[in-house]
Amino acid sequence: MSEKKEASNYSEILFDLAVWEEAWKNQSTRSKQMSFSSDNEAFERWAKEYHQQSFTEQGKQRSERIIGWIENQGVEFEGLSILDIGAASGVFTIPFAEKGATVTAVEPSELFHSLMKESIPPSLQSSIDFVLERFEEISIQDKGWEKKYDFAFASMCPAMSDWETIEQAISTARKYVYISTMAGPKEHTLFDELKKVLGVYPPYIAGDMGYIQQLLYLKNYSYTTLITKETNNIEMPVEEVVNKLQEWLSMHELPTDEGSLAVAEKYIRDTYKDGVVKFSRGGKFGKILIQLDQPNMKGMPTKEK
Repeated sequence: MSEKKEASNYSEILFDLAVWEEAWKNQSTRSKQMSFSSDNEAFERWAKEYHQQSFTEQGKQRSERIIGWIENQGVEFEGLSILDIGAASGVFTIPFAEKGATVTAVEPSELFHSLMKESIPPSLQSSIDFVLERFEEISIQDKGWEKKYDFAFASMCPAMSDWETIEQAISTARKYVYISTMAGPKEHTLFDELKKVLGVYPPYIAGDMGYIQQLLYLKNYSYTTLITKETNNIEMPVEEVVNKLQEWLSMHELPTDEGSLAVAEKYIRDTYKDGVVKFSRGGKFGKILIQLDQPNMKGMPTKEK
């Protein structure tokens, strides 16, 4: 095959909607199989830790940076109606309300729902409604949500893992849709070590950002994007790591049978004899702001505030 013909074939694939939709569907199926949400105890521990970390000073600063980036694209929150999809314990719902928005918080977890209610100041309670349902199972027509909200917002929401749910979110909004997601595989140096020790290498999961961008482009949406590399250096006592091993191995698609747990624990105790495990975790994260009322700005690059 000539180079020109090969290039032509690649171009056809690059701009073929069906190819991208099918490829993302296949990956998202694998990604959903990696969730630990079926383990109620593990989810409860994770949810409480996530809530606690989200409302520390560092957690609040992270939320403020994301909101600041959105504001830097010309979004003013005062008076907006917002659908917060996968609201968790209110890490964005609450600051949106503080900025003068009215918010409908969609969150299927009763635990997160309870934690959110505990965190909302009395002065903001009238600005926030709760929907205890999975967004992907909601009928937008039955709810009367078709173009009901100014802004649909989904930050690192597991429901945003295929085009159908992206399009469902878009259908609820009049002005803006914000989606953030992984823009590459998750990075975790400790589990890179454990993969070698256990001799297990889970399938490569590239993240959803590339699929979302390409499909938005091919479907002629206007959007702005930002991709950042974020890494945290962590020190944790050996005993705490050992206690979390089964949960963490499951999250990273590594075996959790008795033998594998024993091998992993022995490696950690032998390697980190000073009693402290040091590792880094993070990855590339993508933000997308779809601007439904500005049709001539497709793919415009942006700067972070």
